[in-house]
Amino acid sequence: MSEPHSSHLTETLKLGIIQTSLDPIAAWVNGPKMSPCEEERAITEIRGYFAAFHQESPPPDIIVLPELAVPTGFEGKLRAMATKMQSVVIAGLDYRAGDAPGEVHNDALLIVPQRWRGKAMGSKTMTRRIGKTYAAPDEDKKLIAAAYTFKRDPSVWLLDGGAIGTFGVMVCYDFLDLERIAMYRGRVQHLFILALNKDATSFRHVAEAVARMVFCNVVICNCGHFGGSLAVSPYRQPERRTIYQHAGAGLATGQIIELPVAPLDLHQSHSDPMSDGEKAFKSLPPGYRLPVVPISKAEKSDG
Repeated sequence: MSEPHSSHLTETLKLGIIQTSLDPIAAWVNGPKMSPCEEERAITEIRGYFAAFHQESPPPDIIVLPELAVPTGFEGKLRAMATKMQSVVIAGLDYRAGDAPGEVHNDALLIVPQRWRGKAMGSKTMTRRIGKTYAAPDEDKKLIAAAYTFKRDPSVWLLDGGAIGTFGVMVCYDFLDLERIAMYRGRVQHLFILALNKDATSFRHVAEAVARMVFCNVVICNCGHFGGSLAVSPYRQPERRTIYQHAGAGLATGQIIELPVAPLDLHQSHSDPMSDGEKAFKSLPPGYRLPVVPISKAEKSDG
């Protein structure tokens, strides 16, 4: 008889969600470079919410910001803020120039501070870029109209967060890539999606389906101009599944929430944790299996 699985993960993940109110029409008027007025507003809002989060003790484990939310000139300051906060930051960076003339990248920044969760992570704060693979049709059309081309990054990242579990990061339209979603199945506790999406309702439906099929927490951090940031988890009780949702257009907001980690890990391993006399989570989907080989600290798969 096999021994029951015991989780080595922490009970919950403390997550800070920052939904900036950047206006995409005003931000990119003549090309893929954020306008000065929207840059100023973005920086003011980001600084303000970081200052508010800094009052939390302990600070959030991870802070997420929407797609294209961070002006390129603010990247260094954001690194310093992550270092001071001792929080991992996952943030959408404004369009970055590529190697070829007229070529641009749409990246998510993953900033790992020198110290995190009370432990030294390295000699200095580290940054990785997680590129977007697929431009949305409207995004591609606008770039072409401004004489720019979108540079694809055909990579899928699995990131080992130690005690908070394994997670994946996607930028907006990549969330609709079924092959990518299938690669995450059985491998992650969390999926973070950075978005600038006017159809927040459709993304909510996708998030609920992916939370069940991949069987993980799904967090969408959308631009506040459109609203619709949310976090869902595959709890059995319907009223518990939506951990966070912010509806309404044109609103900037910051919120700290907690996502289940150890209980979810136990259920993924068929250990079925109980809550008030019943299983805490929905049944695992057909054919759900955990990978036999553990992933490395940062594993990238090129598509």
